[in-house]
Amino acid sequence: MVLGAGVMFSFGSLFFRATNTLDAWQYLTFRGYGAFVVVLPVLWFQNRGDLGAIAHRVEVRHVFAGLILSAMMIAFIVSLTYTDTAFILLFQAAGPISAAAFSWVLLGERMSRDARIAAAGAVLGVVIMVSGGVDAGMGWAILIVLIIPVGIGLYGTLVRSAATIDPLAPVVIAGFMVGSVGLVVSLMGPGFNVAARDVAIAVLAGVALIALPLPFFNHAQKVVPAPEATLLLMSEIVLGPFWVWLVYAEEPTGATLVGGAVMLAAVVWLTQRSMSPDRRIRTSRG
Repeated sequence: MVLGAGVMFSFGSLFFRATNTLDAWQYLTFRGYGAFVVVLPVLWFQNRGDLGAIAHRVEVRHVFAGLILSAMMIAFIVSLTYTDTAFILLFQAAGPISAAAFSWVLLGERMSRDARIAAAGAVLGVVIMVSGGVDAGMGWAILIVLIIPVGIGLYGTLVRSAATIDPLAPVVIAGFMVGSVGLVVSLMGPGFNVAARDVAIAVLAGVALIALPLPFFNHAQKVVPAPEATLLLMSEIVLGPFWVWLVYAEEPTGATLVGGAVMLAAVVWLTQRSMSPDRRIRTSRG
């Protein structure tokens, strides 16, 4: 499930690049509502149409998780208007390091020596990427992209710390929030004089890239060990830049490739260390 979700997520930038008449906010409107209108009926059916049961199942942590997801979704699409796919996805690779840091700060889980070494390597990779981005005048893009790995860390920590999180509820909340924010910004700006073809692409992206894989990914995070999940999700980081290079000849900068390689190496090294048998028997609190 995690591998499949990662592969589906990897098409995110390709779908956005395929549109011609949508800006980021218009695209987010149709993408967010596309996911919302598909997942909401499933949640409704799951609770047999009982509004009280749905309201009872939606807890504060669901709302918080949905808001984090919506922030990451918005940041991803908006940042695509400023920079290339490889820069965003390689920056996203710092998510597991961010999760380890948030688990230490919020849950009191001990940050192992390996995690500290990997964090140092990830920081070095970030510095290299950011230096190249600053030279290219991508200051705002860097700040927007930074939301993604921070959000991944917060979201992963929230899911692991909660006894139960309905895999559908955060997706419904995120889809509605993304669509609504996009709608408000678009109405305040260019409106919706857009091509039907592009609307169809955006809605399909909401259905195929959010509504279908994300609930399975949310469920898998509760049952798949974090190291294995991290490696499987590398499929998005590897495939995402490949698709846009293949179709649109979008090439990353040298700083992005070097910094991203350093960051990926740090994450893969930490993941492999976490998967070793002698470490599996230890608890997260030592």
